[in-house]
Amino acid sequence: MVIGENMKKYVVFGLLSVMALAGCAKKQLTPQEEWQGFCKNIPSAAFNVMTDRQQGIEKNAALEHIKKIENVDAQHYLAQIIEQAYQIPIYEQLEQKEKSMEDFKKNRYEECVKQTPQ
Repeated sequence: MVIGENMKKYVVFGLLSVMALAGCAKKQLTPQEEWQGFCKNIPSAAFNVMTDRQQGIEKNAALEHIKKIENVDAQHYLAQIIEQAYQIPIYEQLEQKEKSMEDFKKNRYEECVKQTPQ
């Protein structure tokens, strides 16, 4: 099979692109960029915390789970979310449980970004 001149250019360009991206893959993030990445996961984390709450998971078990996180600021922030979740009662009706989970995750990203550690 003969590769045309244009195809050779695309193959070479593709290989160079992959090599360039490989060199950029290890870019060191600033603390602010790391925190923003963390904050992107906060709405789903808040939803999961409230799901655990509504399923009757003990608060101590939830707090124990976050001790595995290396970043102390992230641990502290998640502990606050857990404390807030456990102030809300466990609802009997499935509809109420689902509403509490949805409500609990609202605006969490924005709140998290406002608390970017310095």
